[in-house]
Amino acid sequence: MIVQFMFAFLYSIIFALILTFFFKRRAPGPFHGIFYFFCLIFLFTVALGAWLHPIGPMFRNVPWLSLLAIAFLIMLLMAELLPHREKHVVIKRKEILRPGEEPDDEDEEVLESEFKGLFWFILVCLIGAIFYAIFYIHF
Repeated sequence: MIVQFMFAFLYSIIFALILTFFFKRRAPGPFHGIFYFFCLIFLFTVALGAWLHPIGPMFRNVPWLSLLAIAFLIMLLMAELLPHREKHVVIKRKEILRPGEEPDDEDEEVLESEFKGLFWFILVCLIGAIFYAIFYIHF
């Protein structure tokens, strides 16, 4: 099980960096959301790796190619769902601001709170699926 976590950890780091810098996707959090992407890819890879039947070449009883395929598909799904940093269209309304006033950032705060809520919901579900798979397989 430790080797499976190590493979999932390595693949998640690689694909989070690819998603952030190559595909130019952004998420809330430090370093343009690399930690956010890492957590989602890692947890999906571990959960699906524990639930799926091992397929492909094995290294110490861990199907490393299956984990690579899972992490890659999760990364592609996230890349498709999130907007590109440079190509998305931002519609701004023109307001006349008085001196000393700042523009309203209410929309960004709402979007960030929705991202955080969805992130925690997915995080709890995936951790639950991982623990259920561990207890189901070993007991």
